[in-house]
Amino acid sequence: MPDVYSPQVYADGIPYDVYAEMRDEEPVSWQEEPALPTSPEGPGFWAIMRHRDVQFVSRTPAIFSARLGGTQLRDPDPADLPYLRSMLLNMDPPEHNRYRKIISRTFSPANIAAFDAFIGDHVAKLLAPLRERDTCDVVTELTDEVALSTLTHVLGVPHEDRKFFFDWANRVIGYHDEDYNDLDGTDAVVDRRSPSELADMIEYARKLADYRRRNPGDDLITALVHSESDGRSLTDAEFQNFFFLLAVAGNDTTRSALPGALMSLMAHPDQYALLRAQPELIGTAVEECLRYAPPVIHFRRTAKVDTALSGVQIGSGDKVVVFYPAANRDPEAFDEPDTFTITRTGAAHVSFGYGPHVCVAAALARTQMRHVLGGVTRAFSSIHDAGPPERLLSNFVTGMKHLEIALRV
Repeated sequence: MPDVYSPQVYADGIPYDVYAEMRDEEPVSWQEEPALPTSPEGPGFWAIMRHRDVQFVSRTPAIFSARLGGTQLRDPDPADLPYLRSMLLNMDPPEHNRYRKIISRTFSPANIAAFDAFIGDHVAKLLAPLRERDTCDVVTELTDEVALSTLTHVLGVPHEDRKFFFDWANRVIGYHDEDYNDLDGTDAVVDRRSPSELADMIEYARKLADYRRRNPGDDLITALVHSESDGRSLTDAEFQNFFFLLAVAGNDTTRSALPGALMSLMAHPDQYALLRAQPELIGTAVEECLRYAPPVIHFRRTAKVDTALSGVQIGSGDKVVVFYPAANRDPEAFDEPDTFTITRTGAAHVSFGYGPHVCVAAALARTQMRHVLGGVTRAFSSIHDAGPPERLLSNFVTGMKHLEIALRV
């Protein structure tokens, strides 16, 4: 079987040809998990490539558990499992349902609508000086700033603190990348998900919660610390776990989705021109960008019982890993799946997950994407590559560190 585990496989982008071969020939296939400088050799996993199988695994927690081994491909240190299992991302029903209900209230349509004007104004301010330029690094000068500034605004923390959120996400998500790990040339394994590695983030969350309990504001942190479930408020540990989800997952997903969307439009100038001419297509354009260039590569589940998937026997305790980019290019689900067209309708992509764990902040991410794509196409008649992209080295997200583009007003 081709390798879809090693981060180097993704150094130049998603290997869609490899995914297509696996999806056609062995859509549920066993993958070895060799040792890497940042992780020990693992037991191996089942790679799930078809759209219908990805949906089934994602919506069936009674068979495929998020809790047993967490949702990251790499196995955690057993000592960290209790901590990881206390996070919404790594819960199964019914516990997951109770905690998700709490955080879902903070991402209600009314709350998202309240942030719309801020996001639009901020994107406009970032784009204004770029109209006087011929080139820019769209990641550092636009997309990262939009994602991080939106996050600090909705959380109600100082704008200058966005540097902390940038660092926390890079530490946790970018541990394969030499720019974001501190292994000092050793082969030591450092798990950035452990409480000891996130002590500064946990302390920040504790102080923030204390402050907002005494000084409520019109923000998501205030909504969380004053929320109740089953007649009780969140404990400090519960709040800190929600904060981790917002600070890392809510941050990095959008930071990956935005440059991916702009790269898709740059690679298809006819679709860029179409969106510029028909801005009312922004909704389907966002969905097509997400399908064509998903921000997250995979999530893991663990089989709770012996089961079968597409005729393949899976044992209790086996790792089962769903690959979103492969599902999003499945010809059984999408007509001409390798074609990028912003007028596409029909089957839904799985870029924000599927089932009970679908991304709780997806509406906020979509709002940011609408403003960025709409703002860029209004501001510039065309955009073009001005150099090779510098990608985050990761087998988990399609992150981008730098992307030079040429601008034409």
